[in-house]
Amino acid sequence: MRDWDDYRYFLAVAESGSLSAAARLLGVAQPTVGRRIAQLEERIQARLFDRLNQGYQLTATGRRAVEAAARMQRDAFNIERLVEGADTALAGRVGIATAEGLGTFWVSPRLAALQRAYPAIEVELLTGVSAHDLLRREADIALRIGNPRSDQLIGRRIGQVHCGLYASIAYLSAHGKPETPGDLADHHIIESVRETADLRQARRLRSLARDAKVALRCNSIIVQLAALRNGVGIMALPHYMAREDNRLVQLLPESFDVPIDLWLLSHRDLRRTARIRAVLDFIIAEAAADPDLRIGRR
Repeated sequence: MRDWDDYRYFLAVAESGSLSAAARLLGVAQPTVGRRIAQLEERIQARLFDRLNQGYQLTATGRRAVEAAARMQRDAFNIERLVEGADTALAGRVGIATAEGLGTFWVSPRLAALQRAYPAIEVELLTGVSAHDLLRREADIALRIGNPRSDQLIGRRIGQVHCGLYASIAYLSAHGKPETPGDLADHHIIESVRETADLRQARRLRSLARDAKVALRCNSIIVQLAALRNGVGIMALPHYMAREDNRLVQLLPESFDVPIDLWLLSHRDLRRTARIRAVLDFIIAEAAADPDLRIGRR
């Protein structure tokens, strides 16, 4: 088969539904994706997509082709994983996928220690709310809230992220300090929306402060934290993000403590790869030493 790489572009468009989304997924320019799709259709003399106003939709031929292309992609990834599994060198790239808050406030501060221990390992840190797909090798390791089950992934619970209720000193000076959950009705809260709306701590805050005024709705915990520090309102926040910030005060600790399991996962075929095993063991040790991630802390 010629130009297997064209099928990688084909699968990206089939999964995402548009050239622009596929380009973001592949890390290339949008015209490149369009050119590769046109090149593939011309070579096989078949139309794979209907070009609609709302995006690219698979034709009947395209639906048959996508199943075969997906099988070929899985086989290619399996070969790569098996080859990498035999690697014994403590060197090379290790991709870690995690959430924005964990990546910024928990993983990043520990990278210098990891570099000292393994100077030849290069870390690629991928953050975002949506989980990067380990099965497709977008990352080698995932540090995730909750337990995403998969027969092809191996992992373990390495701790619990505990979340509390926080306000800034500036906010409390202007609005007073709530002494009971009922007092939250007289306060402003910072709300989570879109992909962050269903986080456990966000749901708990909504149920506890139904009558509170929403001062800000946002889907980025980093933006929310900046607003919190500047006195915009009260927010549910992981303790590891607040522990060294003397601008913040924890509120209602007896009424608001939300533990969420923290899982460390990798693909089972990569467990023998030395550099990935080394990074896994490093993260496990760091989590065990962190009092904010201790299981059953309260």
